[in-house]
Amino acid sequence: MVSEKFLLVKGKAGMGNRFLALLDSILYAQLTNRKIVVDWSDEVYSNNRSNVFPDFFNLHHVTQASEIPSTQSVYPSVWKNSLDKSVNEVLLSYESPDDLRYNNPKIWAKYTTNMSRIDYIEDILIRWSYVTETYKLRRHFVGDFAYLQSLSNETILKKIIREHLSLQPNIEAIIKKTVDSSFEDIVIGAHVRYTDRKTSKNLYLEFVDKILQKHPKSLVFLATDNPEVEHLFREKYTNILVTDKWYPASGSSLHQNPECPDRFENGVQALIDIYLLSKCNYLIYDKTSTFGVVAKLISDIPEANTIDTSQYSLKGKVKNLIAWVREKTVS
Repeated sequence: MVSEKFLLVKGKAGMGNRFLALLDSILYAQLTNRKIVVDWSDEVYSNNRSNVFPDFFNLHHVTQASEIPSTQSVYPSVWKNSLDKSVNEVLLSYESPDDLRYNNPKIWAKYTTNMSRIDYIEDILIRWSYVTETYKLRRHFVGDFAYLQSLSNETILKKIIREHLSLQPNIEAIIKKTVDSSFEDIVIGAHVRYTDRKTSKNLYLEFVDKILQKHPKSLVFLATDNPEVEHLFREKYTNILVTDKWYPASGSSLHQNPECPDRFENGVQALIDIYLLSKCNYLIYDKTSTFGVVAKLISDIPEANTIDTSQYSLKGKVKNLIAWVREKTVS
């Protein structure tokens, strides 16, 4: 056993997923008095398996560690002697690829820290997730953290972003330049995911049109992973902005794509789109996609100006209901 305790946060899946997992990991590290180490050296956004997290973000007012000690006191124990591996590498060491195609909580639970517990004695805890699990921490909001009891989960996450996380200045500068040069009058932000997941393109167009009826001079800012969606929007709207990015072959996802020529740049492009969405006056997004959820968390957009398109599809309603039931059951 070592004198200090650590929380090693691994990256998994796309930018929205790992962003959300990071936020409540920061809170968990504070609740448990552990030093946090964020490791995004997996193959999704790193070209050479170096840790790209510090190239994207700075952490503030958080006890950090640049490296972790050599110890066998690790939880989950399957991570012993594998701390330098990615989540996918560890999962595939024990599970079949077919089992990993599905969102199976029973499988994931074997490879990550349970956020409902803060009594682990191990020196190093491994944490990764696709989503935020702030609701699991509520039972531990006592003492110095009792004030969090009265705050909603969204408010807590917004607070973590504001106080503990900032973009690297070079990325922030790109976003500021775009906002200063292009974001005039009213800006309608739309995130349309249309590769590995598909939402109704026409539904987005309907909402954009309704807002344009009120604000006809508005700029439409489109964040999408599909060139066909971009083409559709450009044909329909003249005052439109889409950032330059690499698009994969039709139907393939932007992240975790072996054809991507520059994975790090892919991550930068994702962050630019997320933060530009957060600077808009309106946000049209699908709550079942974490990309739009993160943009909403970062933003100060009034609730009345945010439109969740998943509320208008049966699939989205089912996913939102499952998430609500899970949260209420745990909390």
